[in-house]
This record gives sequence, C-alpha cells and structure tokens, in this order.
Amino acid sequence: MPTINIEKRKLKNGYSFRARVRITKFGKIIDKAEKTFPTREAAQKWANKTSKDLVRKHEEIRDGIYSEQTDTEKLKEITVGELIVEYLKNPLTSNELGRTKRYVLESLLNYDISQVIVSKLSPNDLIQHCQFRLNDETKPTPQTVYHDITYLHSVVKRARQVFKVNANLSYHEEAIPELVSMKLIGRSGKRNRRPTREELKLLEKGLIEREKSRSSKIPFSDILQFSILSAMRVGEITKLQWTDIDHENKTIIVRDRKDPRRKENNNWEVPLLGEAYSILLNQKKRVTSSKPNLIFPYDPKSISAGWQRVRNKLGIKDLRYHDLRREAASRLAEQGYDIRTVARITGHKNLNILYDVYSTMEVKNFAKTEYEKYRISIT
Repeated sequence: MPTINIEKRKLKNGYSFRARVRITKFGKIIDKAEKTFPTREAAQKWANKTSKDLVRKHEEIRDGIYSEQTDTEKLKEITVGELIVEYLKNPLTSNELGRTKRYVLESLLNYDISQVIVSKLSPNDLIQHCQFRLNDETKPTPQTVYHDITYLHSVVKRARQVFKVNANLSYHEEAIPELVSMKLIGRSGKRNRRPTREELKLLEKGLIEREKSRSSKIPFSDILQFSILSAMRVGEITKLQWTDIDHENKTIIVRDRKDPRRKENNNWEVPLLGEAYSILLNQKKRVTSSKPNLIFPYDPKSISAGWQRVRNKLGIKDLRYHDLRREAASRLAEQGYDIRTVARITGHKNLNILYDVYSTMEVKNFAKTEYEKYRISIT
C-alpha cells in the first residue's frame, strides 16, 4: 500500500502543503510522486487520487499490460471552446446550468482562452484571461471575473469522465492563489442592503407609471409587492402556475427552486402570506392564450430590466432586485418567525445566509433597547 504524507510549510504570506506519495517494496522506494498545494484539502485530494493511480500502475506492470499511453491514448485532444460546446449540449451536464452559468460559458467562447488545448491549460492562461477581462470595455469587477474561472473549472472537471477528453486537472489549484494575490479575481462580499420605506414608495409609484405605457404589459407593481411578500426570485415568480395554487390552505408550489446541489425537480410548497394570495388572483384578468397556465407569463429579464430603468431614473443607488429577497427574509424575521421557518419560505438551503440576517437584526434591536441601560464609567 502507498504511504501518504502531507507536510505543512510556512511561507511569508501564509502556508503551503506538500503532498508526498510513496510505494515501497521490501523497504525500498519503488515509485513516488509529490506536489505542493495552497490548501491541505487540495493536497489530500491529489494524494488520494495519485495513490490509486500508482497502485493501478504497478498492478498493470505486474500483469505485463502497463503502457505509458494507457490513459491518454483513449482521450481526445480538443480546445477549451470545443469542450464548453459539448458541455452545453450534453443532457448530463446541461442540467447543471443556471441562467448565469450558461451566459458565462457562452461568453468564454469569444475569448482567446477558448482556443487553448484542454490538456495544455495552465495557470498562465488563466492569468492572461483575467487581465484581459478586467480591461474589457464593460469594466467587470474581480468578483465578476471569478465566475469565469469557477464555471470553467466545473467544465474541465467533467472532461475525462464524461467527454473522454484529456485534461490538465491541476491548473485550477495552482492558479487560484496567484489570481487572488494579484487581485485578478475576488469573492463577492456580503450584502446587507435593504430598501428604505421611502425608496419602496418611489419604486412603486415609478413602476405604476411605467405600466401606463402602451408597450408595457407587465404588472411591475404587483410583482414588486409579491416579491417582498413571497421572498421568491424573479425566475421563480415567472414559473408559478394556476394549477399549483392550493386555494383552501393558501399555498403554492414553487417549481425548480434554485439549489446548487440539485438542478431539477426541486419543487417547494410555500405559504402565501399577507396579500400574496390576492395579488395572484388579481392576475386572472391578464391570462394569455399562449401561456394560460402561467400566473406571470413574462420574461424574467424584461421584469428585471424594467425595474432597473425605473430605479435608475429615480436615482436610487446600490439597490439590486435580489435585495428584495433579503428584505422579505428580514421582514419575516422581524415578525418573530424562527430561522428554519423562514428558510422554508425563502428556500435558503444555506442557513448561514439567514444567520447573517438574524444577527444584523439582533444587533440593531439590542442597540436600540439597551443603549440607555449601559452606564459603565471608563474612568
């Protein structure tokens, strides 16, 4: 059996982890491999895989069937762009796609990185891509460019097993520390923006004005109210169906609710709180012949775009449509619902996101109620 050793090494700006895998026979080392990683988890993952590969190699040597070309001769050599196209059209992998991921992958086809052979993909290719992206006319942030890197990695990870494509699987772990240190990518910071009551009044008034346009058929103001009452995403609202309403219990089924671990058949039954039920019934007068079973038969992009135009016209800064979802969760918490009940309504699988909502609310409430009680002298 191979032996695995992970050595933690101190660097100027942190630590690295060197993984060593060795196979011995009669006390002598007959094969070995080693590699350095920025995290212990990455080092352990590589060591476990390498251990299995070395065992298989020596079993094949013993049986007289080993060849240096055994693995690679069965694998195709194609470009990153060709792999992305296969990923997008394959039913097994296209099920993993949300709207953002599909958009990012399709966009990558327009950049030089799409011409790189997958097996030759290197950290330098990622560095060059990120540098080029940050100089785009659209001026994306490092957080936006990070999507390119993570979604590309999810494609390359499937290269061997799903598409029989020869791929360099280590480029990502090697590149990430450099991309971060060079500030070419960055994770999105936590948002805690909530619209003020005055902003919501202005938005509602502006959206009602927009509805008066002849070309507008979207009930923007109803959707705004429903978003805050239901905590649903725009894409979820536009999938709601008349046949999924339980009129007796005032609930509705949200189909294919977003879940990073499950892309299909993730249907949730949620309560219709406050005026949400009445808002849905009010849409009966708007039923269309082309999509008669949809309550809100509109393109989610058109809803978001119309909302953004009104917001910009009003001069409201740093407010996104998705912030209404946090507003909804915050209101539920303020009504006294416990965190698991709120998660059941909002569809949050990661309770850490909701813990942030609760902790922010608790700090504000504590400060408001305890301010006058705190009278400890510092002298």
